[in-house]
Amino acid sequence: MIVLKVLSLVVWLLAVPFCIGLLPMPLLKKCFRTPGAVLAAGYILLFTILELVGIPVVLLAVYNGFTTFVKVFTPVTALCAIAGILLTWRKRKKGYELNFHGITALKEKSWEEKVMLILFLIIVGFQLYMSFTRASFDGDDAYYGAQAVAAQQLDTMYRVNPYTGRSAPFDVRHCLALFPIWEAYIGSMSGIHATIICHSVIPLVLIPLTYILYYHLGKTLLKEKKELLPMFMVLVSLWQMFGNISIFTTETFFLTRTWQGKSFAGNFVIPAVLWILLCLVQEDDTGKKGFWILLSCLNLAGGASSSLAILLSCLMTAGLSVLFSVRERKLGILIKAAFSCVPGGIYILLYVALTHGLLAF
Repeated sequence: MIVLKVLSLVVWLLAVPFCIGLLPMPLLKKCFRTPGAVLAAGYILLFTILELVGIPVVLLAVYNGFTTFVKVFTPVTALCAIAGILLTWRKRKKGYELNFHGITALKEKSWEEKVMLILFLIIVGFQLYMSFTRASFDGDDAYYGAQAVAAQQLDTMYRVNPYTGRSAPFDVRHCLALFPIWEAYIGSMSGIHATIICHSVIPLVLIPLTYILYYHLGKTLLKEKKELLPMFMVLVSLWQMFGNISIFTTETFFLTRTWQGKSFAGNFVIPAVLWILLCLVQEDDTGKKGFWILLSCLNLAGGASSSLAILLSCLMTAGLSVLFSVRERKLGILIKAAFSCVPGGIYILLYVALTHGLLAF
């Protein structure tokens, strides 16, 4: 039984997002089609699907909302994963392939780089061990964890007060941020209690996923000095481990509140915006379409973690695109950036309408 539960977690937390991440890869050059980039893109698309499917269900389904969500979300994600596999298989016949050079090039690295990589892996392993065996608790768990448990056990979404377990007015402030619902979904698909998913399982996935994103961010920043990338990763991991200078830093959220949407917003969504925009700056026109699509999805997917995340990602997209357009002297960059913010803009308008009583559900 335990083996089946572990296999289910592997399927829904790794295999399915990876296969979904294959969908935009044909639009990117081979140097960007690494396994880590596929997984990161997969989670961006997965949370985009989560919002597109989940928001209508949350707003319209008063009773049996979680069951309805599972019935719709499961086939949609499965179809997207199958589509990613079929697309890759079809393209493979025409010479298309993923980029595994980073894995095979380990033998070519100097001993200093290998030592740094080993040190980085030791630090990350220690962080994972501490996250799994020394799970931290704080006041927000009474909301985030309980909301996931309520969805899983009471079959309703954001219509129960998580502090009392009783029916309550619709929670318009949080109803568009579906991160706890996703955690409840993973628990239901694997047969594991939502609290265990939040505190024990999610950190084992999101911590490595965040470091994968930082690896690609460093790879882009250190394009001309790739030999410094292992040292960069060591510094980042140490910064995360010793960044607990207050309860409000992203480092504190990263290791002690990994399962909360606010942590995902600060440690994945915002760095992902920087990574995509840096790739757009360095990429020529033939390979930019895929990154613009990913950025558009990210500007909606961030809403799964926090409504504020969408506002921040759209503002970052707008501000950095202005600098990008001035650098390239191309007005079209601003137009594409504006279109990439449309999904996030619709989300924000819906949030304002709900919180100000313009819409009632």
